[in-house]
Amino acid sequence: MSKITVSIALSLLLGASAVTANSDNMAESLMKLRAQVEQLDSSITDEKENYRASMKSLLRQKDDLESIVAREDLKIKQIEQELAKVKQEITEGSKNSLGLKPLLENALTLLEENVKASLPFKTQERLADIAQIKEQIQNDLVSPQKGLALTWNAYGDAIRMTKENGLFKQTITLGGKDKLAEVARIGTMMMYFKTPDNVVGYANKDAKGWYYKEAVSKEEQEQILYLFDSFKKQIRTGYFTLPNAIVMGENK
Repeated sequence: MSKITVSIALSLLLGASAVTANSDNMAESLMKLRAQVEQLDSSITDEKENYRASMKSLLRQKDDLESIVAREDLKIKQIEQELAKVKQEITEGSKNSLGLKPLLENALTLLEENVKASLPFKTQERLADIAQIKEQIQNDLVSPQKGLALTWNAYGDAIRMTKENGLFKQTITLGGKDKLAEVARIGTMMMYFKTPDNVVGYANKDAKGWYYKEAVSKEEQEQILYLFDSFKKQIRTGYFTLPNAIVMGENK
């Protein structure tokens, strides 16, 4: 075999080896790309499922919020109706001072019941204020007209609370211990708390009454801390993502 023939044969062999190597590389690359596509497709599917779950959760929260707002609107209307009724009764009773006294006492009793059932915001202080007015009226320490003015003011405070958002301080019972805490109150719908050592949570209610529930997940803790930070910056309106502290039933 001549040198030229040998050279050509070697070139053909080397070329065939290169084609085979390239084919193997392409096959391996295609397999990697196919695996990446499958992984991306799986990730997209997971994201879609997560999105659907998030939307369902948000829609449930929206329905809960609409329900509680409707209940709060109804509560305000009921208080206003009670106030209008009491006004009418007092207008009739005020023609005779003796008839005014029992009407005022009854109006204050109704307000006491409302305070006991509503959000546990400074409950003892509010009840003490009402009891003091009632005692003054019962013992004739104020005139019927003065008692009437004090009763109107007490009802006005109850209505104002339903429309007020803000930061306050009060003693709460958490883990069987009384603690002075900051509270962020949203009308009379929801109330969140933060202790000096940054334990956060919200007021909830069961068959036994009101209690304070600690937020244990990091996500809920961050949401509540953000609410307190916003309130301190005087940001009282806007969109907030918060743990569902709306009382929808009697069970924990």
